Amino acid sequence: MTPRRLLRVAAAALLLLSGCAAAPREPAPLLVASDLDNRPFAWLDASGRAQGRDVEMMQALAGRLGRPLVWVQMPFDELLAAAQRGGVDAVCATLGITAERERLVDFSRPYFRTELACVTLARPGAPQGVADLAGRRVGAGLGTTSERALALRAPAARAVLENKAGLPALQRLRSGDVDALVMDGPAADALVASAPGELRRLPEDLGAELYALALPQGSALLADLNRALLELEQDGTLARLDAAHGLRPSAGSSGSAGR
Repeated sequence: MTPRRLLRVAAAALLLLSGCAAAPREPAPLLVASDLDNRPFAWLDASGRAQGRDVEMMQALAGRLGRPLVWVQMPFDELLAAAQRGGVDAVCATLGITAERERLVDFSRPYFRTELACVTLARPGAPQGVADLAGRRVGAGLGTTSERALALRAPAARAVLENKAGLPALQRLRSGDVDALVMDGPAADALVASAPGELRRLPEDLGAELYALALPQGSALLADLNRALLELEQDGTLARLDAAHGLRPSAGSSGSAGR
């Protein structure tokens, strides 16, 4: 090989190497865990695609972070453990902030504010207020802040923390399995609307709800997510998502509760 040709080959090799070095690396996916079973916040449609208010919010957040979004579906009672061990980047599942949970994970700034509510049958003899829950069978999710709120606000109620028969909420009330159910405000409103005239929401709430993302403790992602969430709040994106999915946030809520 002549010296001139050798120089040309060397120059081409250098160009190839510099091109490889300059090639952008694919950003790591943002792994977000959820049970994807809580309309209108997150659910799977008939084709298995994630849908809902929180799904659209996470898509917007991932876009601002410049990372592709990947959902990791798992049972609700496994979500906090997944975040705690760092198996996912974040959990988005209408989790309420509590002091107990803050010992396990870091929470983002709240992205939705509502309250815990109690639903009963709208008939004579049914509880008319929180005080009437004393001695009644009241359903609440085991390990959720519904259970916590029930213990704090209606300690004399007979808490039913398991749905052993697997009945839908409406059927549990109709059948007498429980006299009342404690749940998130949006879920309570949806349940009452599903049976017009048959159910009522008690006028007193059992506490405020602040939904937030849960992250592994010390996650470097927390600051970026908080900044992006603040931007979505300030530019009206979160309010538009709420309205699009028929949600009415409680602007004055404070405190801690949630699922």
